[in-house]
Amino acid sequence: MVNIIFICTGNVCRSPMAEGILKYRWNKLERKDLVVSSMGIHGLDHRPAVQHALDVCNENDIDISSHYSRGLIMTELDNAHLVFCMESVHKDFIRLFIPKLSEKIFLLGAWPGSENRKSSINDPMGRPIKQFRRIFSIISNHIDRIIPIIIEEYFY
Repeated sequence: MVNIIFICTGNVCRSPMAEGILKYRWNKLERKDLVVSSMGIHGLDHRPAVQHALDVCNENDIDISSHYSRGLIMTELDNAHLVFCMESVHKDFIRLFIPKLSEKIFLLGAWPGSENRKSSINDPMGRPIKQFRRIFSIISNHIDRIIPIIIEEYFY
């Protein structure tokens, strides 16, 4: 099993949406060989995804209603094959405090290529639902882009 973790700030909007999208898309491929989860660097525990994230996912037939936020969990990060962060600050935070994970921490918006100013996925927290729809679309496009790479890198 390949293990992928998405990281954002509070684990209540971007990373749960990314987790839900990848699980949904992987399931549509009729594959059962991927473990997907998410966490936040701020250590919020047991908070549901924010309403706009729930609504936007529901609009796209993705149910994240059972999601509850989690802080960083060392054992799971150790076992991950890939850790995708939404912004450089998340990646830098983990690399600073858990340097042994540096080789598997990437920006979702850049992997497997080089980072640039467009690699970060901005936080829609506190913004109108149209901003959540925009961020959902960005995350969704990146997940569609990386699925073939994950299959090629880890399953062939």
